[in-house]
Amino acid sequence: MGFQSSDLEELQPYWIAHHWIGQVFLRTPELPGIIAVLLWMVLGGVVLINALPAVLCSLWFLSRYLLIGQARRLLNDGQYHSAMRLVRIAKSLNPFSADTHWLLGLIALQRNRPRVAVDHLEEACRLDPDNAILYAALSIALIDLEEPKAAIQYARKALALNPDLFEVNMVMSDFAETNEQIEYYLRQALHASRKPDDRAIAYCALAFHLIESGRPTEAESLIAQTIKLVQACNPVIRGSIHYRLGELLTACGKHDMARDQFLLSIKIDPNGPYAANAWRAAALGFIEEHRSLHRQPLVNREIAGKDVITSLDEEMARKRRSRSG
Repeated sequence: MGFQSSDLEELQPYWIAHHWIGQVFLRTPELPGIIAVLLWMVLGGVVLINALPAVLCSLWFLSRYLLIGQARRLLNDGQYHSAMRLVRIAKSLNPFSADTHWLLGLIALQRNRPRVAVDHLEEACRLDPDNAILYAALSIALIDLEEPKAAIQYARKALALNPDLFEVNMVMSDFAETNEQIEYYLRQALHASRKPDDRAIAYCALAFHLIESGRPTEAESLIAQTIKLVQACNPVIRGSIHYRLGELLTACGKHDMARDQFLLSIKIDPNGPYAANAWRAAALGFIEEHRSLHRQPLVNREIAGKDVITSLDEEMARKRRSRSG
């Protein structure tokens, strides 16, 4: 897939979002009210009747700020339904907040609803057209929606706004034409990563590329670094990283370690976008091991009367005991 120009119509921001003053107003619609009341208090004196509107406007702003902050924490912990409930409350307090549409888009992506994610992220981009992170997220959603032409258009928009952003370089690596371009963008993303989550994602993506390029030794070094780093990641990211590690270890022929990673992905984020695939991969790995050891197929996905996932849990516990002992 190349970097050709797109014939798609560019997403147009709202007229008020063309200037920074309008963007500030959209983010904090209560700000003019607070300023007006403060001026009135300066001119008319500080009395309760004058101070009350300022207090109410401040509480309006503070409640939105706290709701969005708590929603982000819940999203990072994989509590998608609770996060969505708080974001919707925040959105009712300010329907023109790019942050609420951005969070709703991220939640929709985690719940495998790319069409809903695209709708929210497009709205966020219209409300905050100078934010590269929003365009990068929109590009990712469009990739999931299998609309590559639109995805590359917004990836390039994000790159123009902030070429040093982690998310932008990760997205651009998906559209690079040559191995050199792919590695360049992935290493740029690794250099731009500031959080354990971002660094682990970049490690996994670069390791995949190195395996496909016939450089498994370098890939295994990155896998080892990711395994050390994954415990510092947020739960919602940790679930996907364990799944990616399982895929990487499978590609390296380390099926036993891969199965452990798939099982960890299921345990940490059972409702995430990788849960079903992780369960299947772990179960298939267990079935293959059983077949090779006992030279007989597994009947009804059970081992000695136990479901495969129960057997996987017991196997994981046994390994932890043996390692600690």
